[in-house]
Amino acid sequence: METNELNKKYELQIEILTPLHVGAGAEKDWVQGADFIVDDNQVHVLNLNKVAQFVNIADLTKALLEKNGKFIKDKLGNNLDKCVDTTFVSNYSGTNDIKTFIKNGLTNKPIIPGSSLKGAIRSILTDYLLDENSKRNKRLDEKILFGKPNDGDEFMRFIKVSDAQFDKTEILKTRIFNLSGNLTSNWKTGNSNANPEFSTFYEVIEPNDKSNMSISIADKAFENFKKVNERAFSQNKTNLINDNKQNLTNFFSLINLHTRKYLKKERTFFKKYDQAQHSDKIIASIDSILDQIPENGEFCILKMAAGSGFHSITGDWQFEDYSIDRVYSEFTNRNTGQLKQKSRGNKNVNGKFEESAKSRKIAISSENEFTLMGFVKLTVLDEKMLAFIEKEKETKRQNELANILKLKQEQLLLEQQKAETEAKKKEFSSLISQAQALYSAQDYKSAISKIELAEALNIEIFSHHELKKLVLKAIEIQTKLEEIEALKQQEEEKRKAETEAKLAFGLAAYLEEKNLKNEFKVNNFGILKAKVEKYLKDSANDKLPENELIVLEQCIKRVYHSLNSRDQKEWQKFDNNKIWIEITGWANVDFAKSIFSKII
Repeated sequence: METNELNKKYELQIEILTPLHVGAGAEKDWVQGADFIVDDNQVHVLNLNKVAQFVNIADLTKALLEKNGKFIKDKLGNNLDKCVDTTFVSNYSGTNDIKTFIKNGLTNKPIIPGSSLKGAIRSILTDYLLDENSKRNKRLDEKILFGKPNDGDEFMRFIKVSDAQFDKTEILKTRIFNLSGNLTSNWKTGNSNANPEFSTFYEVIEPNDKSNMSISIADKAFENFKKVNERAFSQNKTNLINDNKQNLTNFFSLINLHTRKYLKKERTFFKKYDQAQHSDKIIASIDSILDQIPENGEFCILKMAAGSGFHSITGDWQFEDYSIDRVYSEFTNRNTGQLKQKSRGNKNVNGKFEESAKSRKIAISSENEFTLMGFVKLTVLDEKMLAFIEKEKETKRQNELANILKLKQEQLLLEQQKAETEAKKKEFSSLISQAQALYSAQDYKSAISKIELAEALNIEIFSHHELKKLVLKAIEIQTKLEEIEALKQQEEEKRKAETEAKLAFGLAAYLEEKNLKNEFKVNNFGILKAKVEKYLKDSANDKLPENELIVLEQCIKRVYHSLNSRDQKEWQKFDNNKIWIEITGWANVDFAKSIFSKII
């Protein structure tokens, strides 16, 4: 235990008892066919930067969008191992994403955040800190119970928990143990052929893995704040801080008491609803955890993270047991377990039903291992144990140094092998230089031929890959441009033919087009203006020919008479009227005045 002015810090060992998952967030989940591929009971997490060295960018982009892992695997062939960040031995099946474990941003090692541990501890303290009246009346106001940060009396700020970093993870299959409407247990099934048994796969830290962390009790800060505001904290909060000044025995005992009560209720639940296959194995795993909980507080067993479930997350203070009276889904999309609220006399109170958990997430490590998720063991490290751990760290450092020496020796051997292949390298370099010159000269097909000759030398050099991508991309673009140019030529010829055909019929072909209802499209001045200007542009005329004016006159009359009386008023002034100015521009002022006198 280390002590400073405001904190007492306890160094702890955390040991994983059942598979543990702390999520990195849905946006970081691995997508099959994009982030990982499955091959022979192995999950390969891909390094896309390395994959791009062996797979054409366009093909790779298409495969990633389609989640076509088979295409990527086939394209990589023997180069698969060179493009993988991590490989897991796993019984993965289906098409679901793999939920990833949160990592240290610097080391990329899995971590259990102190906030996750602290959250689990906070849930347990809910039961401890609530008074009997609140429990009896099912009332919980967390701002009152734990205090408010803005008021300075937020209790959990006096308990600080560090992160715990681990070395590795594995992939784990989970399924949902569920109660149906007739209160019989079963395993939840999916509605697709890809995932018929409704399994979810998690990246987890496996049982028996260990790491170090710390818990700090800010007893001095607590006492200082309490002196300022004596009513800020309940006696239970004061006891919790004071009882753990010298060690965490009382704190651990509190956690163990809660975990034992929780597990016993879970055991009763699985015993009562034991119709589903493997229920006995789940009960056996619960018994195994119960057997490990000490009678004193020398260490504690805590449930946390994914799979904690409704009862554990909410502090498990509401219910004396987890028995369910019915599964409620009537008139709602919700499908939850319900139990009747009971008084001390064991009588139903107004027939009121409360939500309860009717399902459990079960970790399936093998055919015989079905366990609840997220149980960890916390042990305070004494000086002897800390010295032992430090010795282990030193041994690990020495092993790392030995590995570095071994790598240097291997590097010398590689240098010798490189010397033996120098001639091939020079030839390779010459061919790539020629390819570069041909690429600069835009002779792309000759350039790719030189690159293929260089690759046939089978030299492990990848510096030319960028050039190869550029050449292949240039060939692809060149081909597409040629296709586009041909299509443009065809379109231009088609457009010219269509324009010539319309011009042969004159302005009428532009103005008298009909829609599906056999009505003239040109029924407002905006469309008329656009059609006339299109005709003038296509015919290369500044003014309409005399023989086209009668067609224009008919169309102007139709447009005017299609207007309502309010809109017609805009036409009833000739001078400085933008409508008649436009018409004058198409023909002449005499024509415009003639039409004006006829329709106004």
